[in-house]
Amino acid sequence: MRPASSLLVAGLGVLLAAGSLAPGAAMAAPVDAAPLAPVVSSLDFPECGSAETPTVCPHTGNHVGETGSFELKAAAGDVDVDAYRWVVLGATGDEPSGLSEPIATAAGRPRSIEFTSAGSGVRRLSVQARDRAGQWGSFASYDFFVPRNEPLVEWSFNDASAPGANTGADPESGELDLGGAGTSPLGRDDVGLRFDAGTPATATTAGISTADDFTVALWAHVEAAESMTLVSAASPEGDALEIGYDAETASWVAGRRSATGAELASAPGIRGAWTHLAVTYRAAADELTLWVDGVARSSVTYAADAWDSTDWRLGCGSASLAAAGCATATVDEVGIWGNAASGAVIAERVSLETNEGYATSMAAEWNLGVGTDTVESGVLADRSYGAQLRVEGAGDQYLPGAVLALPGAPEQSIALDHPVTDSAVSFSVATSVRFTDPTRSAVIAQQAGDNAAAWTLGYRLKSDGSGGQVYFRMAESDDADAAVAEVRADVWVPDDVNVVIGVYNAERRQIEIYLNGMRPEFGDGSAEGEMPEASFTTPWTARGGFEVGNGTTTTGLGGPSAPLAGELGGVWQYAGPLSINDISNADPGLPPGAVIANG
Repeated sequence: MRPASSLLVAGLGVLLAAGSLAPGAAMAAPVDAAPLAPVVSSLDFPECGSAETPTVCPHTGNHVGETGSFELKAAAGDVDVDAYRWVVLGATGDEPSGLSEPIATAAGRPRSIEFTSAGSGVRRLSVQARDRAGQWGSFASYDFFVPRNEPLVEWSFNDASAPGANTGADPESGELDLGGAGTSPLGRDDVGLRFDAGTPATATTAGISTADDFTVALWAHVEAAESMTLVSAASPEGDALEIGYDAETASWVAGRRSATGAELASAPGIRGAWTHLAVTYRAAADELTLWVDGVARSSVTYAADAWDSTDWRLGCGSASLAAAGCATATVDEVGIWGNAASGAVIAERVSLETNEGYATSMAAEWNLGVGTDTVESGVLADRSYGAQLRVEGAGDQYLPGAVLALPGAPEQSIALDHPVTDSAVSFSVATSVRFTDPTRSAVIAQQAGDNAAAWTLGYRLKSDGSGGQVYFRMAESDDADAAVAEVRADVWVPDDVNVVIGVYNAERRQIEIYLNGMRPEFGDGSAEGEMPEASFTTPWTARGGFEVGNGTTTTGLGGPSAPLAGELGGVWQYAGPLSINDISNADPGLPPGAVIANG
């Protein structure tokens, strides 16, 4: 039923429209007015404005990517309401667009809805109520502000004049004293911060305490085969936070440590590859979660409330504790939030987009074209991070400053005992190679898992005898019978130098192949037709050795067991996906970023 006052007004309107209030005049039936605008409220998304400051929006609500709720209830006295519906104006991303389905209620009782904002700034929720006669009433508009979930403190190290300056949302806090660290051009995105087991870089981050909700995220490249602390926060009780690498278990670890014990989450780690690490802490549950490459891998619930610290440091833990040592590592894109960020926010950090696309960086460069050392020592040194490929079975076939000539013998082996990039996130691999015997198939490079090669770059003959082709394959799981995604390109002059590049773009879930700076055309659709790109949907991390030219025994995944017979000019790996612009604009005969001889 409508309020008595509404019925009176409606009745008067009918009578006036009939033109008479005289006795005996025809009386029209009362018309039930549509519901009034409902009432909207939210603790998660506080409403903009007040009577005093109608245009001011609180910035204290849930951030982009965080789910919050709104309460919808009928206006006072509107007891005939049986449903609500709502819409967010200017819906973006994965937000629902258009009016929602009716949400049933009884007698205008409150109902709650949930909303996850994909956009920042002032947003508007509009809500209607419906009465039992099926009439939808006027809209209630509820304006609220969604802050961007960007870190309050962020260190990217790219500013040569102030490499420790905070470029986050609150630049007044968090200035970093670099201590014993120094900047390095080998960062994940341009310049990073390099530690050589020295004193830590320190900062006091005003407003961000380890006793409250917080998030820390960073890219890390651990080089030494030893345990180390990458991020910590010191307190009287011990390290209120530690993020680091445990060499004994080959694991990433995160949590807190006192003089008598530690409470740590852990997840399998890779030494020698860029890895994105993040930690979120929710104070209400005393729960800390460790994220690796955008995936929540492990959690620990503290036995007591978190310790309070705003004394953040990079590169070392508290010297007084039986903790891991100071780092021999490089870190980049370090951010600290005053809230527990969502998975969407962390995934956004992993993708590392720039104005030009996704950021890529050199992860390893074994460039024989600029080398001067022979392989008498049995190793080829990476020009980026010093990772050393053990060379066996090549004899005196190494030509200094030119190529490594491989006979294609079963005993030849060029290997590293750990990965160079993580096969579960975006990466690229490039080789400069000449097939001295084009009639032989060859595995050029691959990343081993326990049961399968995560990816393989190779060469094979086409079954119809029309020539050879290079291929880039990725296995869907670490299983000998796993499905495989493949891209391929025909090779027109195999006994000339060919630059072969395989790319995995994790954001697009796609693999690609390039030959001599060119992307092949789509072929005839046959099993051996050219294929420039293919979808790849189930990435996994291979933690076996990185191998070059060795052939393989996993015939179904890596092609035939075919050691490379040819001349190897170099191998390059990249953290991130090379773009077609990166590749087409590279120096002729070399992949992007390759060091040029005498250049």
